[in-house]
Amino acid sequence: MEPFVPKFQGRRWVDGMRVLHVYVLPRAGVDDELLEMAQACRPHLTSYPIDPQYGSDPTDAGVLHLTAEMLADVPSAEYDEAARAEVAEALRSELADVPAFSAEAGPPIGNVAGAVLDVWPEEETLALIEKIRTAVRKTRGDKALQHSSGRPHISLGYSYGSASSDPLNTDLRLLVRPRRATLHVDRVHLLDVAWTFDEDLGGWRMSWEPVAEIPLGR
Repeated sequence: MEPFVPKFQGRRWVDGMRVLHVYVLPRAGVDDELLEMAQACRPHLTSYPIDPQYGSDPTDAGVLHLTAEMLADVPSAEYDEAARAEVAEALRSELADVPAFSAEAGPPIGNVAGAVLDVWPEEETLALIEKIRTAVRKTRGDKALQHSSGRPHISLGYSYGSASSDPLNTDLRLLVRPRRATLHVDRVHLLDVAWTFDEDLGGWRMSWEPVAEIPLGR
């Protein structure tokens, strides 16, 4: 693994900048098996230069998320309230006929940027992402669709240093139970996301402010 550096429009993130994103968020009381799996991973992650994205309390989902889309045309400071409301309404319209569904998250895997849970099967998740992209395109144009997060996944933690992922993957494979858990997808969240460089950690940390919650199939 290598130190993770967030990017915006293909360039290094400006410290403290905020950008609108659409995320699927695991939730306590709904995705408890997933949060239990994340907790089982935590002691192994903290043995490496990885900053877990969730708290030590099993009910604290922290900033665990599945990225559906980044609105990458401009920083969120350039979105006024009317523009934010327009995006939220477009999402509601596009997702009104998308039924809620469940996917499987896991097993945990160390990678170049920290550790992740792949989400599978991915067909319904990819279809949801495409509907979200349609809503963004209708309101902000193709210029807002500059981001690709690859296969659907949930990041367990981001790396702030360099290390071999091989021994981490051995530990995750042999010692973490359960290895898979259900992710319930019945809503998405429009969030104002910031990345800030933490000097004490020596790495980047995420935070966000809620903008809108959009239920599926309503």
